[in-house]
Amino acid sequence: SEEDFLERRREVERLLKKNADWIWDWSSRPENIPPKEFLFKHPRRTATLSMRNTSVMKKGGIFSAEFLKVFLPSLLLSHLLAIGLGIYIGRRLTTTASSSTF
Repeated sequence: SEEDFLERRREVERLLKKNADWIWDWSSRPENIPPKEFLFKHPRRTATLSMRNTSVMKKGGIFSAEFLKVFLPSLLLSHLLAIGLGIYIGRRLTTTASSSTF
């Protein structure tokens, strides 16, 4: 009835006011800014990660015998591995494709 309606309306208004007060308190609080000593500072890097600063490069560059003794065999080995893996995968794919068509 009319009395119940007014009571429910007052209850809703009270809840809305309470909710609005809580939101206002929360949204108007000051921001927490940490002190400057808490700010992260990146450490200075002492050594650079450059090939130019290695002992091999300082001695004779990329064409020195010391560098080529290590670089060329590793390059050849990695290429042989890649070619072998490619041939192996290619053969496996062609045998499975040809056997599944029959």
